[in-house]
Amino acid sequence: MNNAVDFDNLSGKFRSFFLSSGGFFLDGYDLSVISFALFFLGKEMSLNPYQEGLVSSSSLMGMAVGAVLFGAMSDKLGRKKLMGIDLFFFSVFAILSALSNDFIQLFVSRFLLGIGIGGDYPISSTVVSEFSPSKSRGKYLTGSVSMYWLGTLFSAFMNLLFLHTGSYFWRYSFAVGGVMAIPIIAGRIKLSESPRWLASKGKLDYPALKDNGVTWKDLLKGKVGATLLSLSAVWFLFDVASYGIGLYYPSLLREFAFPSEYETLYGTVLISIGALVGYLVAEGVVDTLGRRFTLIAGLLSMSVLLLVGGVTSVSGTSLVPYFMLFVAMEQWAGAVTLFYPTEVFPTSVRSTAQGITTAFSRIGAVLGVFFFPSMVKELGLSHSLTLFGLTSVIALVISVIVVKETKSKKLEDIALSQRS
Repeated sequence: MNNAVDFDNLSGKFRSFFLSSGGFFLDGYDLSVISFALFFLGKEMSLNPYQEGLVSSSSLMGMAVGAVLFGAMSDKLGRKKLMGIDLFFFSVFAILSALSNDFIQLFVSRFLLGIGIGGDYPISSTVVSEFSPSKSRGKYLTGSVSMYWLGTLFSAFMNLLFLHTGSYFWRYSFAVGGVMAIPIIAGRIKLSESPRWLASKGKLDYPALKDNGVTWKDLLKGKVGATLLSLSAVWFLFDVASYGIGLYYPSLLREFAFPSEYETLYGTVLISIGALVGYLVAEGVVDTLGRRFTLIAGLLSMSVLLLVGGVTSVSGTSLVPYFMLFVAMEQWAGAVTLFYPTEVFPTSVRSTAQGITTAFSRIGAVLGVFFFPSMVKELGLSHSLTLFGLTSVIALVISVIVVKETKSKKLEDIALSQRS
């Protein structure tokens, strides 16, 4: 295989991995920063519960828009051209959100930064998928998604660093996210275009990488359309629970476990570590036991833990080890739901399909984030966990029926099997 399509080239592989994964790192950082900042923003800006819910979910709303928009443009214009633009969006509006003085300014800034980070999801995951060798593609994709939790962990350290500055500490934390995007943008400018995309457009003569001219209209019909719908449903249901609970770990620890901000942050750090441990284990099984096993085991564990937590009324300091175990297994499912669409759809519509499934997932996340606080208030934490456990059970059932194994297979072979 010539150098233009040498997927086993280590330097190119690692470089594309880290620069592409930077978007997931920034996403984890941003969403975790806002979840802790809400303790202070609500009072400072006199936000009512409705406004707090909108601020929490504003970037997720923007992500739904950005994922569809940038995903479609990536298939038309190429991966490389858009990889800097999406994070430029994020950087500018992350800094502007740090300068916000009222609800409208904060909501608009975070919605627009969400467009950037949402646009990065289909592009980055597609790039990692298209540059990774078949036998270890799952490892690279899982590792890429795990950067979200490194971002979450880093946000806790930044909050600890700035907390002593007073109630305006969140402005520094927000601004750091925007600044961190700058070197990632600079590095992405030098990335090579995906050879698979070049081949799909006839710009690279490599017949083995062609996908027979599949168009976006094929995503609306037949087996390809059914696959898109079912994967969107699984990711939607997963994110209802994952984000609905995940963005409120600091709030839940503060309300049901710890009296101080510092103890809450330490608990959040431990939960992030639990997620990273889960990813490390997933790295060892996703290319051996396979995607199907990893996804089903994750959703099954997630369902059981949520239902058990609801029945036993878990609370107090035991919430920390409970959530540590939950995120460790939850992210087995989270990794596969995120990257699986980049494996099963052809190159010509891969980013478009990933953008659509991402958008559905963000809609689920918005619903979970927006309604979870009122659910806890009206029903209590236990009943809320039970309801989310039931949505996870539905996602599990759909996955058992529709998800096929893709480990060690070439992307072109997987795409052909989806059309047959």
